[in-house]
Amino acid sequence: MNTQKKYQYVTIMILILLFASGCKKDKKTTTKINRDGSCERTVFVESVKDTASPIPVYKDKTWNVRVEGDSEKVYVASKKFDDVNQMNNEYRDPNEFGIDIKFEKKFRWFYTYFDYKETYKSYFPFKNISLDSFLTKEEYAQYEKGDTSKAFKKRLDEFLTRNIFEEFYEQLVDSVRSLNDSSLPVNAFLVKKVEFINWLTDPTKNLKGLDILDKIHDIRKYLEKNIGLKLNDNLERQMDGISHSIGQKFQSMMDGGKYINEISMPGIILNTNANTVEGNIVSWKFDQDKFCYTDCTMTVESRIANTWATYATGGVLIVLVALLILPRLRRK
Repeated sequence: MNTQKKYQYVTIMILILLFASGCKKDKKTTTKINRDGSCERTVFVESVKDTASPIPVYKDKTWNVRVEGDSEKVYVASKKFDDVNQMNNEYRDPNEFGIDIKFEKKFRWFYTYFDYKETYKSYFPFKNISLDSFLTKEEYAQYEKGDTSKAFKKRLDEFLTRNIFEEFYEQLVDSVRSLNDSSLPVNAFLVKKVEFINWLTDPTKNLKGLDILDKIHDIRKYLEKNIGLKLNDNLERQMDGISHSIGQKFQSMMDGGKYINEISMPGIILNTNANTVEGNIVSWKFDQDKFCYTDCTMTVESRIANTWATYATGGVLIVLVALLILPRLRRK
């Protein structure tokens, strides 16, 4: 690897390490749902080192923003909404982390039911292999339960590595097509894909996903030897660009930190998939892996008694009874 390439690789790795260690922020979101369907959202972002970072959730001055704490700052942003749909519209920006919120209020005379569903969209930038197709059914069940063991995290690292290698090869083939060089037929690359991926994922090499940034020259030699073609400098420059693109994608998923989502519902809680239930407040706590690789949907259902409906029903029954009994009493 020449000096320029080494500089590029080292720069990317430094940025990733800085991003991973200095910008991790624990986040907490609380949402209060009122009986009339209005709601209030408050977001807390903890940041020890990067105290100047703006909170990433408010779009304009309609959010009330404040800073709490002395040495360790906590950024707090809150906003009231007329209904949940209005709150959901705050997260419609396709360039930002995706959140989808649904709310339904159902009147059933004696009771009113409230259904709340919030989905954190997966922000995993590599889409070649899905997690459920990579893991066994047993392993995927572990993932669903929030397994945080070292052994399982190693499997997630393997999933990330495999996706990075698949991404590299897919972009490599696209580059060969774009060059339209008769000396580099696309089919020659396609037929060697499985062999190439097996070489990259050979456990004896102990390669991680980002190691591909430092292996461009080795990859070129391998492809030339096994495909039997002479790769030109144009393609190697394309490969450098691919590695840089992959490094940027990897950097985009390094936010890290813990996440707490807390929902306060009207009435009593009937059903939820939350980790914790305290009175009419439910909460979920997880790290980025929970909604990095797949969507994470949080649901809660609650119910309030319509006391006026009970009184009204009682009044109607009293009137009906009176209408049935009084004529008999008069005849007697």
